[in-house]
Amino acid sequence: MEPDYQISSEQIVKDVLDKRKQKSQATKSNVDINIQDLEELKDLQGRKRTEYETYLKRNRLDMGQWLRYADFEIQQHDIRRARSIFERAMLVDSSYIPLWIRYIDTEIKNEFINHARNLLNRAVNILPRVDKLWYKYLILEESIGNIDITRSLFNKWISLEPNVNAWDSFIDFEIRQKKWNEVRNIYSKYVLVHPQYRTWDNWFLFEKKYGTIELVRKTYVFALDTLQSYLDVTNKDNEQIFDNLLGDIISIVIHFSSWEASQAEYERSRALIRFALEQWPEQKVLRDYQVDFEKSFGKDFENIESNIIRKRKQSYEHYLINNPRDYDTWWIYLDLIEKYFVVELLDIYNQCVINSKPETMKKTIEFERYICIWIRYLIFVEKTGNDTELCRTLYNDLISNIIPHKEFTYPLIWIMYANFEIRQDNISNARKIMGRAIGICPSDELFRSYISIEIKLKEFDRVRKLYEKYIEFKPNSEELWIQYAELESNLGDEVRARGILESALNSSMNCFNKDSKNKLFKSLIEIETESGNYDKVRVAYQKYLRNSDFDKSIWIEYATFVLSTPTEDQLKLLTNNSSNADSDEELEFSITEENINNARKIFEQGLMHTKLHNKESDRVFLFNAYEQFEETYGDSLSKQALSSRLPVKSKIKFYENGIEKETFQYLFPDDNDTLEKEEEKKPDISKMFKLAKEWESSQTG
Repeated sequence: MEPDYQISSEQIVKDVLDKRKQKSQATKSNVDINIQDLEELKDLQGRKRTEYETYLKRNRLDMGQWLRYADFEIQQHDIRRARSIFERAMLVDSSYIPLWIRYIDTEIKNEFINHARNLLNRAVNILPRVDKLWYKYLILEESIGNIDITRSLFNKWISLEPNVNAWDSFIDFEIRQKKWNEVRNIYSKYVLVHPQYRTWDNWFLFEKKYGTIELVRKTYVFALDTLQSYLDVTNKDNEQIFDNLLGDIISIVIHFSSWEASQAEYERSRALIRFALEQWPEQKVLRDYQVDFEKSFGKDFENIESNIIRKRKQSYEHYLINNPRDYDTWWIYLDLIEKYFVVELLDIYNQCVINSKPETMKKTIEFERYICIWIRYLIFVEKTGNDTELCRTLYNDLISNIIPHKEFTYPLIWIMYANFEIRQDNISNARKIMGRAIGICPSDELFRSYISIEIKLKEFDRVRKLYEKYIEFKPNSEELWIQYAELESNLGDEVRARGILESALNSSMNCFNKDSKNKLFKSLIEIETESGNYDKVRVAYQKYLRNSDFDKSIWIEYATFVLSTPTEDQLKLLTNNSSNADSDEELEFSITEENINNARKIFEQGLMHTKLHNKESDRVFLFNAYEQFEETYGDSLSKQALSSRLPVKSKIKFYENGIEKETFQYLFPDDNDTLEKEEEKKPDISKMFKLAKEWESSQTG
């Protein structure tokens, strides 16, 4: 029976092609293997690694295959294996730049910054002439804020005398850091390595932007001297080098002359051209420039200058319309107006503070520059305007409407406003301003300024209240407590001064650390000493010693104090003598044997304390001080007694891990005396046994 349909040759070919397509699609889909579990993943990784290793055994110089192998391990998140592959590849070819870049980028992307830094260090040492590696290293260090390291890398790089791009990058970096002197040091080396005109011109532009007129002039002079010295030693037979140097010198002379003319130094400019023409009269460029210069500045000089100034004024105004917040240009523009158009200055100041107001009220450099314009405006109005009401209105506007005090403030503005009111003899307004400032935005600068004002006015009750508020604002500042106490001491109120420092040293106040308390104790001792309360000074010294953990220097200070101040008996005697003596006679204190013995007691106490607490270095230090004391105040017996007790430095040998080493230690004769006394106190055992036997024999006999 025949089939209902017939199969043509075209149908057969079509079926074959369809089957081939299905087979190829199935093969492609097998590449993107759908991994079901960890076992399949490990199997895939093993097969791929075997494929890569097999290929690399046949062709180990194929760096692309090394990179693909490393990328595969990175995709598997196995950084350790990836590093191993990169290191193996470097053993094959360490000069292959893409390999270094890929390795470094891998470490950076995975945030292994120290690994990346070590790689970059290796890279620039192995391939020091590859700029890309240096830039990558520098960008990494600067981006993470390692400014000093970045600078040292640049210094290392330029020591190799690289191309101009490296030097320019170093200069741009120092400009970003605003290290102008560093930039100048770089340029001084740069021009020696690349002395062409482009280098000098960049230096001139830098000095014009960031330097002063004198620095610009010195740079031009330095350039001419340097290039002239090169020209003098250049062999004229080498015409190309000679002509290039001469061309650079001529260009610098012309630019130097133009700049001097722009600074209105026309005689300097003219002298430069004349001197250059005397040296090289055949240079047509110099003669043409001289003609143009004389056309511009030789006749009707005043009219020309006036026109130039007006053109400058118009150009500034046009620029500031489009760039109202360019405060550097505003400053230069105000300088110009102040010098040549004083009548317009007040209106222009007003336009400036209105038009250049920052868009956002945040403490940025832009806002600080804006405040500087305000300060210049206020000083001008008060100094030259003679309009106190306008000045007061401007201060109020700045404080009330411009500066957001709750977010940030500028204490200088408040202080300027208060001083302005004082100059107007309006003390009450000045106090209100400072009180308002402290209430809204207290700061150290405001408190100090307000206190200084009241001290000058001799309103000491107000000063006390201010110090109390200041201490409430900043209770953990020991300097503040000391200043308050010194004020009371200077006013003769010793009780208040003592009370302030004792309050600060009160054990219930835990806001001071040990060093702060030491400063407070020192201040208390000074005040009590000046007041003549020597007993209280001794008590303070005892507390001072305890607080300082019995510091060796405090023992010496204590001994010096005891030596140089009278005892109670001496004080009574001096008081009685002063009452019996004439009023014109002055009774002076002199050091007696009692003072010297009391000082010795302090030294002995200190030595005993250091001995009990095994403070060897402090003990040696005190012995040295004690020896100096005896040299000055002691007699032959006391000196001899102390010399027998002085520590002796001895060398000790010991072994550590089989190695003989040496060290030093101090031996104290006092320690030996103590041991001997203890030995004397011990009973003689042999003598006791002998007596016991004699007693026993007497009993038996």
